[in-house]
Amino acid sequence: MTSFIYVILSTAMFYLQDTYFEIGGVDFSLKNPCAIAILFLALLNFIATVRLGRFMVLARHTVVQMLPYLIPLFFSSVIWVVSGADSITIVNGLGMIIPQLLSVCVAAAALYLFGEKGIWYCLGSMCAANFLLILTVIAEGGMGAFLEEFRTLIVTFSAESGPLMTMLEINDLTFAFGPFLIYLLLNRKKVSHFSLWLVVVSFLFMTGLKRIAVPAVLLGVLAALILRKLPEKASGQTALCLAVGMMVVSFLYVAGIKLGLFQYLEAKLGINTMGRVNMYANLEPYYDINFTFMGHGTGFERYVDWASGTVFQNPQRTIMQIHNDFMRMYLNIGFIGYFVWLWSFLVVRLRYWFRQGGKYAGCTFFGICIYCFVLYATDNTIYYPYTMIACALVPMSCNLDSLAEAELDKCAAQLENDGLEI
Repeated sequence: MTSFIYVILSTAMFYLQDTYFEIGGVDFSLKNPCAIAILFLALLNFIATVRLGRFMVLARHTVVQMLPYLIPLFFSSVIWVVSGADSITIVNGLGMIIPQLLSVCVAAAALYLFGEKGIWYCLGSMCAANFLLILTVIAEGGMGAFLEEFRTLIVTFSAESGPLMTMLEINDLTFAFGPFLIYLLLNRKKVSHFSLWLVVVSFLFMTGLKRIAVPAVLLGVLAALILRKLPEKASGQTALCLAVGMMVVSFLYVAGIKLGLFQYLEAKLGINTMGRVNMYANLEPYYDINFTFMGHGTGFERYVDWASGTVFQNPQRTIMQIHNDFMRMYLNIGFIGYFVWLWSFLVVRLRYWFRQGGKYAGCTFFGICIYCFVLYATDNTIYYPYTMIACALVPMSCNLDSLAEAELDKCAAQLENDGLEI
């Protein structure tokens, strides 16, 4: 019964991405009540079962996975207080951070309910929701038109996309399949029905094809496989060194944009930057590359249409966002906040996963970090809740059952030493 209720709620959550309601002038997605219902289901199950070992492991996992979202909350809170921000500004910022925290909790809830198998319940629900969307598109345009547009999409590598494929171009669902693909490709021998999962997930990944997501997955898998070849200690140390390098490169990317990187790419090399030169010109007045730059607080980007530079009094959800999450984070939380965020995102969590889950979990998580960083450089995926669920769920599921059993044995031994019993 629990699995049936979870699948219904989870499928609805993934299906209702673009259905919104308004509170205090700010739009919220209808998927959020479904996510809260999943947490409530997990709470009821916890009360009934009290799987202590699983709960304690997941509690640690959850806190660590939340760190990159709590850091911007802290720095944004300071900015809001210092600048005397109004309630709409604060609600807008919280409306972007709270779904991030909620996404990690939803991932933890699935794993508490089903253990390591929770990854398959969640992925299955995501696939079901995507197939429902495909069926609605086929019902509107017909199977023949759907297949022809899908063929064109694949042959042109999304350079050409018909109206039916455009309807399926749901960014969050597409990007959310990436971490699951990385997991599948890294664990071919451990996954039951591997071929079936790979075919289904790959098909759905391609129906909403995002060109940047393909090399992101491949680079993530390649990086993880290379690290796996190294001894355990060397693997972790190499991952940390690469993480520091990624931090430096991401900052140089932001600084390079300020110095005219994209103008150079377009004017000197003839590369089509897809309007980014104009967007970054509109961004320029709002940030500086120096230690004293404090940032504007999470959600600031919703006050400016970066395509035109138009400034709004209230946050807007439908304007063009900044297609660069490194720039977005730097703009929002400033110089110091940016590096603290990167440190928590990469170094802190990599150390945790290599120490807690061993090389298997650490390498998997590093592959996901590579995936995310490729996306962050060119897109606005950092606030996509489905992608965040996938990025949290995959590493948290690694060795979960054995870790939970070991934690329970540890608790039992401690209680026995204290003269008590579980």
